[in-house]
Amino acid sequence: MDDKLFMLRISAYSPDTIPMNRLAEYMQQLALLMGSKARVHFKGVEKGSTALCVEVEQEEMPTVCKRLAVANSPDAPTDMQRPLKNLNDMLRVDNAHATLGHGGAQIIDFPGCNMPKRIGPVKEQGQLEGEVFSVAGKDDTKHIRLLGHGGKEYKLTTRSIELARELGNKLFSPVRVSGTGTWYRSGDGKWELEDFQVQACEPLESTSLVEAIAALRDVNDDDWKDLPDPMMAWHELRGD
Repeated sequence: MDDKLFMLRISAYSPDTIPMNRLAEYMQQLALLMGSKARVHFKGVEKGSTALCVEVEQEEMPTVCKRLAVANSPDAPTDMQRPLKNLNDMLRVDNAHATLGHGGAQIIDFPGCNMPKRIGPVKEQGQLEGEVFSVAGKDDTKHIRLLGHGGKEYKLTTRSIELARELGNKLFSPVRVSGTGTWYRSGDGKWELEDFQVQACEPLESTSLVEAIAALRDVNDDDWKDLPDPMMAWHELRGD
């Protein structure tokens, strides 16, 4: 095999039976997974089980290979985690599994339908903190996006126009929202938030962590000022 080629082999369908829109959805998620979108090119579909053939420009190979090498590790960047999940979810729906190969080796396995079944839904009252970056919705349900710690995105909903307007007025500002979350436990044992119905929100101070530590040090009779590394102590208290 050409060392510039990658092959996503999907156990379901064949080139003659896969619906074109489904093929496009797989291609889109694979492109997001590989990154370097201007230098990764679709080369065709091979016969047999559906196999999407992708060619990477030679000068971009080190970047793409380095990226794919951490796909299944805790170090995988956020922009890889979503297409990985989406591909496995699509494969589960299609009762299929897949592998991404390069140079005759399988570099990523997508268990798809072989993954343990999700557990849920579990509904629980709770709170989320983050920065509001989107408020939309033409129907009765308004959709809000929140950017949390570490770049994690949360999908929120509300049927309250007043609450949606309040959150819209806090666009790009930090808030704490309270409400009911709908959770599922994935096949790998991780709990995932499917939806969060907002019931209330409150603004948060945008003071940076460095400024907060400096303020604590200025407080009289406070042990923070005596700590050699208050930043580390702060993270240890948070469990980071």
